[in-house]
Parts: sequence; structure tokens; C-alpha cells
Amino acid sequence: MIDVPAMLARTYLLKSEMDSGALHPEMLWADAAELAEGVLQLNPDHEDSRLVLAQARYLLGDWTAAVQQAEEAVRRHPQRPGAHILLGRIAMDRFRELLKVHAASKPTGQTEADLVGAIDKERQTAKRSFLRAAELDPSRAHPHVMLAQLAALDQKSDAARAHLLDALVADPDVALDHARFERELDWQGRRDAYAAALRRYRARTNAQPQKAATLRWYEGKAMYDGREWALAKQAFDEVLLGNPTATNSHYYAAMCSFQLGDHDAAEQHAAAYAAISATAFAEVVRTLAGDARGEVAAIVKFLADRAYGKGRIDRSRDLNHVIALLLDTADAWNNRAFLCRETGQFRDALAAYQRALEKEPDSPQLLNDTGVILHYHLPSPENLARARGMYERALQLAGQVLADASAAAPARERAKQTKDDATANLAALPK
Repeated sequence: MIDVPAMLARTYLLKSEMDSGALHPEMLWADAAELAEGVLQLNPDHEDSRLVLAQARYLLGDWTAAVQQAEEAVRRHPQRPGAHILLGRIAMDRFRELLKVHAASKPTGQTEADLVGAIDKERQTAKRSFLRAAELDPSRAHPHVMLAQLAALDQKSDAARAHLLDALVADPDVALDHARFERELDWQGRRDAYAAALRRYRARTNAQPQKAATLRWYEGKAMYDGREWALAKQAFDEVLLGNPTATNSHYYAAMCSFQLGDHDAAEQHAAAYAAISATAFAEVVRTLAGDARGEVAAIVKFLADRAYGKGRIDRSRDLNHVIALLLDTADAWNNRAFLCRETGQFRDALAAYQRALEKEPDSPQLLNDTGVILHYHLPSPENLARARGMYERALQLAGQVLADASAAAPARERAKQTKDDATANLAALPK
């Protein structure tokens, strides 16, 4: 006796693995097709199995069979969007392939006319299929994204943007080409486009604050680019209320606050982002062009120094982490290490001192201070042995500076202090 539920379960499992690329794809597609065909022999109206079979045939390269199965799914389930989407995908891929053939072969005469006719047929099929899928299920963003791609291929920029906005109203988190808006619209146009999409999304009965925050972020970014600091700041604050995981909003809120002269808010937001991910913060700054990168780095340094001056050492520590990542100098990592030590983050302090030593491996002060972390704060037999070696090396290098008659007075003073410190630390080590 055939176990239909088990066959269905296996079919769904294979489809899931097929979509995720978990195993060798051709074997999965062939197995999925065989199982789906078995289910359809028992129940020809089983829509999911029909779509699995169509998709499997499509992925195995049998586009004719895939179209036949998808068209059969449309005939049997005309009010369901799945088959329309698959028909659209197949037609879209055929459309692209035929365009490549046209560009490569440069046909003429009747050959060109036939090829152009085939191209137009696939384009119309794709457009018709995606429009129908969008009509049947307005909550799906994918058909609108594909319609935007078709419009872009037809060089219809306004239509492409309209479809992208429809996709965002369906799902604000859908992956799409937001750069198109930046290329084609000024900041006011982008602001208005995203604001309109946000109004439409919020009008939905199932609107979610977290997804609404995505559209508000893009609206805020447009105003930020237009230097509308107060309005942009308000937008990013609202984004963080709606979606606290949109953490780079802290960066933009900080920069807006700084431009508005609100250094308290700038410090708060910048430090919050640095605490969440100094690496992400630094990466945002690195993407800036030209003078802007240096200007923002200077703002971060100002806020770090300001926080330290006001006794907010933890904020200064995290902001100095961003600075160290940006500058990647011994001094910057030494500052980071010192602040970690002062706030009890000894493993982070050790990591920072080690980064500093990579830049200046013969610094007596860095060797002694790294030894202090190993000795007093992270003691273990191995770390104590490492600390001893660092103290001894620090003494040797400090002695060389003191023996050098040409050494500048500040260098000699630092060497003298390091020699005294390393000597005392060595004496304090367990025998």
C-alpha cells in the first residue's frame, strides 16, 4: 500500500533541501520530480506536488516540461498565485537568454524578426504571469520585484520604481535595488517616495512596527542626505523605537545630533552603536568618500574625549574602539587598551595591547603594560611566564634608550618610568 502522507512529506523535504542547496542539486531535483509524479498519479489536483514537479523539471533544464506542468497547475488552480509565479520565472529566464542570443548573433532579416517575436512573447508571458500573481496575492513582494526588473529591461524607469514601491508596500524588508532610487531621484524625490510607501504600508491591517521602521529608515536616510538634520534625527529615533535591531540608526542619529549642536545626544547614540558593534560603526565610516571619512572620524574622537572628560569612561572606551579600528595605530590601540583596563575588561585590554604591539613590538611601555594585564588581571602559569618575558624585554629596551645619549628627553623620561615599573613588577611575580 502506498503511503501518500509519507510521499508528500518526503516531497516537501526534498523541495526544502532543493531550495536551500543542502545536497547535490540534480539528485534532489530528480528525486523530487519522481516523488511528485507519484503523488499526482494518486491525486492530479494536488497543487504543491504539481508545482514541485514543475520546479524540478525547470531546474533540471527541461523547460518545456516545466511550462506544461505550470500551465496545468494554472488550469486546475486558476485562483492560486504559485503557478503564475513559476510561469513568470521561466518566461523571464527565457527572455534573458533570448536577449543574449540576439546581442551575440546580431541576426538580420527574417531570423531577426523571428527572434524579436520570441523575445516579445516571453516578455509578455512573464509580465502577464507576474501581474496575475500580484493580483491574486497582494501580500507577495516577489511578483512586483520581477515586474520592476522587466520594466528596467524595457528602460521604463518610472514603471520600474513604481513596481519596487509596490514590492515595499507588500514587504518592506524585501531584498531589492534601493540604489535605483539613489541613482534616479534626488533626496526630495526619495523622501517622498518612501514616505508614500510607508503611508500605504501602515494602512494595511497587518502592518508591523518593525517593518514600518524599515521604510521610515529609508525616508530618514533621504532627509539625512539632504542635510535636513532635525527631521532625519526624528526619523531615526522613530526607527529605533519601532525596530531596536536597526542599530546603524544610532550612527545617523548621532551625526544629526552633532550637526544640531546636541552633543549629549550625539555622544549617547554614537556610544550606543560603538557598544553594539564598533566594527560595524567603523565600516560605516570607511564607506564614506574623501573628506567625509576624516570629518566623521574627528567627530568620533571629539565625542570619545568628551565622554572621558565627563567621567563616562565606558562610552569613551567603546568610542575609542572605533577610533582604533579606523586609525589602526599603536597609540590608538594603547588608548583602547588603557580604557578597557580602567573599566575591568581585561581580556579586551589584552587584545588591544597585542594589536598595539603588532604596530610597535619594541615599545618598552607596551610590553610592560601588557605584562601587567597578564600578571595581575589574567594570572595563570602560562600568562605569568609570558609576563616575566615581557617585563625582562621591557627592561632591556628601556635600558637601550637610557644608554642612548641622542635620545630625546621625553623618550628618556618614559624609558625611566618603564624601567622602574618593570623592575617592581618583576619583583612582584611569584617565584
